[in-house]
Amino acid sequence: EMLRLSNCVPSPLKSLLLLLVTITTIWKSALSASTKSRFLFSNNSFNNRGTSSLFVQALSPLNRNHSLLRQQEGSISSIFSSSLKQKKQQQQQSLSRHCLAMSSTATTNIEPPVPRREEDLVVYAGVAPEGWDESLPRQSEESTEELLDPVMPVKDPYGWMRSDKRDNQEVLDHLKAENEYTQACIKHLEPLQEELYKEFLSSIQETDYTTPRPRGDYWYYTRTFQGKSYQQYCRAPKAKDATLSISWDGSAEAPILEGEEVYLDQNILGKDKPYCSLGAASISPAQTHLAYSVDFTGDEIYQVYIRDLKTGEDTPLYKLDGEDKELLDTSGNVVWSADEKSLLYMTMDDKHRPDKLWLRQNWQDDKPKERLLKEERDDMYWSYACKSLDAKYIFFLTGSKETSEAWFLPTDALDQEMQCVAPRRNKVLYGVDHGHGKWYIDTNVGGTPNMKLMVTDAKANTADNWELVVDDKGEAIFDGSYDKALDSVTVLNSHVMAQGRQEGIPRVWIYNPSAKQLQRLEFDEPAHDVGLGAHYEFEADKIAIGYGSLVTPPQTMEISLAAPADDRTVLKEKKVPGYDKDVYGCDRRTVLSRDGTTDIPISIVY
Repeated sequence: EMLRLSNCVPSPLKSLLLLLVTITTIWKSALSASTKSRFLFSNNSFNNRGTSSLFVQALSPLNRNHSLLRQQEGSISSIFSSSLKQKKQQQQQSLSRHCLAMSSTATTNIEPPVPRREEDLVVYAGVAPEGWDESLPRQSEESTEELLDPVMPVKDPYGWMRSDKRDNQEVLDHLKAENEYTQACIKHLEPLQEELYKEFLSSIQETDYTTPRPRGDYWYYTRTFQGKSYQQYCRAPKAKDATLSISWDGSAEAPILEGEEVYLDQNILGKDKPYCSLGAASISPAQTHLAYSVDFTGDEIYQVYIRDLKTGEDTPLYKLDGEDKELLDTSGNVVWSADEKSLLYMTMDDKHRPDKLWLRQNWQDDKPKERLLKEERDDMYWSYACKSLDAKYIFFLTGSKETSEAWFLPTDALDQEMQCVAPRRNKVLYGVDHGHGKWYIDTNVGGTPNMKLMVTDAKANTADNWELVVDDKGEAIFDGSYDKALDSVTVLNSHVMAQGRQEGIPRVWIYNPSAKQLQRLEFDEPAHDVGLGAHYEFEADKIAIGYGSLVTPPQTMEISLAAPADDRTVLKEKKVPGYDKDVYGCDRRTVLSRDGTTDIPISIVY
């Protein structure tokens, strides 16, 4: 009807009317084809051939109506025709790309692997029956919760897939099939993955080093290199009272410090290996040997080797309970005692839980001595071994999410039995460090929301003697309240270092026990991140911290304990290729919550 009326209107209005006719017709055609086009987008199970036919059917009404209009009225503007044709081509190209991406995934014809179910398999929950195997998982000994009595069976149709030794071939085959299915589903993303990888890599200086830190007669640091997957562990001679001075030209061949020696190269260690993970790399007290643990399989079981740093020769640690030489399996936790002859390490139970601490003496002899120092039998607890920074005590730390316990052994009395700092108490967490003849303890005893800092004499069974560490006004420096959160404590000869959070920002505090003064490190940027760096010397008069912000790349800063606010030196700042700090700024503001009771911090970068 509109086409008929167009013959009765003046010529100047005819083009506008024909344009309206064209748009209306195309819109109606598109609506009639909408169900087909919706199917085209929503169903990704059809093949390439089906996709093409649906694509043609969805667009054919547009083609027919457009041709009909051209036959009936030849005066439609050529500019409009060209624009419509170009728009249609763009739509076709866009749809084609979308359908191609969908069909490329669909035509892989790989179904997701589905493990079989064993409907008869059950596990039992409740009171352990008479004759129960005590090595099997059970409720924590300190739990006060009542158990089901009698026991109740719980269906476990996939329980057959548990394989603690990772040797069930059916389970391994299923995991392999899952990996293959995943790779098939995301194969079309490989170009994007490569693009993102290159983008990330462009902002990283691959050939780099960590800040050298003093330890006796050497500076210790690690290096990374472009194109290599792992680190080099290095050291260089250090003169007495020398300050760090680096004049590196940036090349992989040049040493970071004069006299540099590589005492462990993980790239060589992992050569031709499918996997290589270092658990520990511990220098002996006299700095003549390196004890390192390594996992070559990815099952988180580590073997231990002792390297002579003069000859480079490695001596593996073997099990002592058999005639054949079998490598010792550990959790990766390795600690030297006070000399070169005694070494401590952790082993795991059949559930990969670190539970036993062993002492091996005269490890280099044909028949070394070995004894079990401590065992954690409660399978709710994981354990770890370490040595105090003053090298006077070995600690065995064990804990669950809510409860912990610490045991100690003097390094000059290895023949003694380990003693407990304070027996475990339900839902009481605590950590311990030693210095000045005292235990410095961070704990939530009393049910505080954050950790307190407490102190007591360095002896056994001190739970009733813990006292809050106070300042010169007699006020607790960390009382466990919401004001300050304490995360860890490091004790040096003259000061105690603490790190945690306050006002939502990571913080570092320096406490002087003699003057009983606590000082928080302050920085110019309102929004920042800060934490303690590596420290190997108990007698240190300077500390290293890691610092960074939304606009400042990570730095290592050295701070004098005598004048922490004034005597500061940036030892190293991470180089970020293509980044200019001067064009950015950062700020920190607070916004009042809707209920008007809380200031919510907001960090801003611009």
